[in-house]
Amino acid sequence: MLILAIDTATPVAGVALVDEEKVIKEEFLNYKKKHSETLMPTIDRVLRECESSLTELEAIAVSTGPGSFTGLRIGMATAKGLSLASGKSLVGIPSLDVLACNVGCTDALVCPLFNARKQELYTAFYDVTGEFPRRVSELMACSPQDFVEYALNAAEETGRKRLILLGDGYYPYEDYFRDALGESLLKIPRHLMFPRASALGSLGVEKAKRKEFDNVFTIRPLYVRLSEAEYRLQRGEI
Repeated sequence: MLILAIDTATPVAGVALVDEEKVIKEEFLNYKKKHSETLMPTIDRVLRECESSLTELEAIAVSTGPGSFTGLRIGMATAKGLSLASGKSLVGIPSLDVLACNVGCTDALVCPLFNARKQELYTAFYDVTGEFPRRVSELMACSPQDFVEYALNAAEETGRKRLILLGDGYYPYEDYFRDALGESLLKIPRHLMFPRASALGSLGVEKAKRKEFDNVFTIRPLYVRLSEAEYRLQRGEI
């Protein structure tokens, strides 16, 4: 079972080719270039260097959000286009699930964080005692202060003594999190801090094995909160 994974939900761009046994190839870019510039050349390079093609795929996995509105649209449009062109199934995976997959086999509460701008974070809480993460909360957008309150409550309710925070939403508020969470905060290596397309692919394999495919015509990004234009429309400014 061969899965092509496409992740553009954050400033990180990732493409991976994964099967049931291994990660065959992964490319990861966390730099200034736009996803619209790098995504298609990266997909082509990954497939070409692995001597593979779209016809050999079981499915295409795409990160559905929350995350960057523009990034999500680029990744979703690309995945849909490839799915329609090749006739291959589409598998959508929430981007916070993908990031939580970086950590496993620990009894700490895992809390992926994406920078949502406007002094907010996208987050959810995960049990990662097994091979793959299990979400124990809703996907949400909240302030750093609310996040700390929610995280401590979730840790107490689930009997967790340690918390693992990861993602680009951690760094702008690092000092605050260290002060607020103290010794309960468990630090992890920097190479685990950002989403990996290989993790997306692994989750995609599991979903494809269960035949849980998404409808290419109805799948939508998980924005979690309104866009700036929608906020302004709701306030009657446009």
